Amino acid sequence: MSDWPTFDVPPKVAFVDVDGTLLAETTTYLFARIMQRRGLLRRSFVLRAVWHGLQHKLGRLDYGRLVAFGLKNIATIPVIDLERIAYENFKDYVKPRLYEGVAEHFAALRQAGTGIVLVSSSPGIVIQPLAIYLGCVDTLTTPVRFEKGCLVGLGDGPPCYGEGKLHWASQWAAERGIDLSETAAYADNWSDRALLERSGRAIAVHPHRKLRRLAKKRGWTIVNPHRPKQVDSSDGKS
Repeated sequence: MSDWPTFDVPPKVAFVDVDGTLLAETTTYLFARIMQRRGLLRRSFVLRAVWHGLQHKLGRLDYGRLVAFGLKNIATIPVIDLERIAYENFKDYVKPRLYEGVAEHFAALRQAGTGIVLVSSSPGIVIQPLAIYLGCVDTLTTPVRFEKGCLVGLGDGPPCYGEGKLHWASQWAAERGIDLSETAAYADNWSDRALLERSGRAIAVHPHRKLRRLAKKRGWTIVNPHRPKQVDSSDGKS
């Protein structure tokens, strides 16, 4: 099917992955590319981001190592500059690549009383403009440390990747007295299966073969939204 799901009883919260779930690209790669164009990152970093994106699709990514590498490369850039670039990245490269129906589907969920929470391995700075656009109540991302207005390293707790997504979503829900059975989860990757399995309603978006098999076995909803037609698929593809 290609349409986004409907709910007889709207979930209290929808935990939503970003890369591959809301758009076919990798937001961090798009962000790195715009940074490279401005001379703030070397081309070798962007190429490494492409390689890590492939590892993510194959379910082999060491995300903690990737984040540590990325933060080392931007540790001297003021956060205020990173935020400005993130908004330009969203406007020019992320928003035009959102799957068809994303904004309408999550707007309808919000109107039905569902809180939208992005759960992403991408840095919070990168996805914050998307969170604002979708009217999210919160974002869950890998914790980072700030010093003198710059991002300097990883914070406490696991990266928001794989089992880490379930960790942060469970903690967020528990702090608000919400049982995970009352939530929905949207994700595309085999690494996201822990969060999908614990949520009351699992939506697998363009799942790859292993996740598709699991989704069919568990009776999860499978959706295959269309890519926007106006975007040149050769530009910024990860």
